[in-house]
Amino acid sequence: MNKYAFLVFHSDYEGFLHKLRSLGVLHVNEQKDSREVEELRSILSERTHIKDTLCALRPYITDEAAELSQPIKNEAEGEALISEIEGELRRLSVQDEELAALRLEATEVRPWGAFDLAAVSQLSEAGYALSFFTIPQARFTEAFEAEYDVVPVATLSGRVYFVHLHAAGASQTLPEAEHVATPKRSIAELEGLVAEAEAARAQQLEKLTEQTKLWQDQLASYDLLLENRFTFGRTRLQGERLADEKLLLLEGFVPTDDAPAFEAALEEAGYYFRQVDFDPEMERVPIQLKNNAFARCFEFITGLFSLPNYQEIDQTYLIAPFFMLFFGMCFGDAGYGLLLFAVCTYFRLRSKGGDTSLLGLGQWLGGGAFVVGMLMGGIFGVELPWAHNKAYIFNQDNMMMISVIIGLVQILLGKTIGAYKKGLQKGWRHSLAGYAWVLLLVAVGLIYALPKASITLPQPVTYILYGIAGLSVLVAFFYNSPGKNPFINFGSGLWSTYETASGLLGDSLSYIRLFAIGLTGGILGSVFNQLAMSCVPEAGSGASVFSYIIGWVMALLVLLFGHGINFGIAMIGAFVHPLRLTFVEYYKNSEFEGGGKPYTPFTRK
Repeated sequence: MNKYAFLVFHSDYEGFLHKLRSLGVLHVNEQKDSREVEELRSILSERTHIKDTLCALRPYITDEAAELSQPIKNEAEGEALISEIEGELRRLSVQDEELAALRLEATEVRPWGAFDLAAVSQLSEAGYALSFFTIPQARFTEAFEAEYDVVPVATLSGRVYFVHLHAAGASQTLPEAEHVATPKRSIAELEGLVAEAEAARAQQLEKLTEQTKLWQDQLASYDLLLENRFTFGRTRLQGERLADEKLLLLEGFVPTDDAPAFEAALEEAGYYFRQVDFDPEMERVPIQLKNNAFARCFEFITGLFSLPNYQEIDQTYLIAPFFMLFFGMCFGDAGYGLLLFAVCTYFRLRSKGGDTSLLGLGQWLGGGAFVVGMLMGGIFGVELPWAHNKAYIFNQDNMMMISVIIGLVQILLGKTIGAYKKGLQKGWRHSLAGYAWVLLLVAVGLIYALPKASITLPQPVTYILYGIAGLSVLVAFFYNSPGKNPFINFGSGLWSTYETASGLLGDSLSYIRLFAIGLTGGILGSVFNQLAMSCVPEAGSGASVFSYIIGWVMALLVLLFGHGINFGIAMIGAFVHPLRLTFVEYYKNSEFEGGGKPYTPFTRK
């Protein structure tokens, strides 16, 4: 990154910012908190309003695409759009409330059946009143009916609905009976009103569904308009006012590769700028990861932990093959890997533009799991023929040791990277002790491990390894901190010995979980296969054709659900545990610091 300082006259500041945004490569150095500015806070509030509106429209979103509509050009149009959407949603809400009230009233009136309200009015004119009651069915006896001269109308849900005819003004209190208000409308009228309300609601719902196809794009364009305005306002705020506020000083970073074209464009426009030095240890310099197509898919994994800072090296391309290998070993099944690869490939082919790096990551992980699963000899819980061979290198008896060896390789690679990084930051002399520990571990490992594997090294090679180990001990114990007292270095070397011995043992043994998780998944898959086959009658058992059909259907269901569950469990284990092994074990040994700030160029979206 190159750091630049710009000095602009206050009247030219707006035009200068527009020029910077058109170039689209400057990362503005933010020194002021933009959240305290009322104008910018209102923009953030409106963007939250847009997000809430989209959430309210989510039930009406369909997969059908609408014709491209005019984008929102200004805030007035955006506010009018949101007001229109909220009005339509409010209208639907009112219709829902009215429909619910009508349905409730119809439910209350329905037990009384179809009756003429005019006849009830005529009774009132004649000096009589008709009261409506309900009572538990057990309380409505013949004696009750005869004593109070009531007429039952209906029995629903353990309650009797009845009417009582009495003189107007007379008391109509009946023991243990609940008085019900006289219906204002008949059931026929209410059912008609309910039908009309349902039709109106369906029409409004259809209108909302159709309009939402357009509103989605319009809301997205309004949100983009506000985002650009917020970005511009936040950048404008970063200018430091000088010379009685007539000059503004702005600072920012530009990638070194883009710097020549950036400088030429500003010189042509007549703006004053100057490249300035910066101290990466004193300020957070933005970083831009640059990887090939393979490693770029794994940048998501790097971001889960922490981006490298400006003084770090990008280790994405180093962790990518290990993470893919660990994922495949935890998956432990070629069939599951092939399934993951096929699903990610399908959705990546269907995706229209946008970032597909996550789907690419799924393809790499699925493909790697397929290859590792084939090597380990398992596909959908079925053990492949070569996995039975005891001499096969990747059989289950050897996988535990292979997992530990892979762990040791990654730990040694991490220590090598740590030494290399220290050399870049502090000088080559400070990296010698780190390299010495790696050479010491490799030499001692070869001297004592190879004879265990029945491999005999030539005597001169053994002497060379002893020499490398001895020289490494001297460097690790007496030159681990160049410029310090040798006795202090020796004490530091003893402490490093303890840390290396204890850490190496614990770190390498933790890689056994790769073997354990993969083995568990394979066992579960085979168990589901056995359960499925037990559903099918044995050949020659005399079972009917119908029994065979039912058995195969049950077997298919067991296979689908069983392997589906196993696939989900394997996905979780194959993602979580490689994360821990990669970031905790590997990054710890590579002395990774992280804390990088992503490069975000000031540009119009």
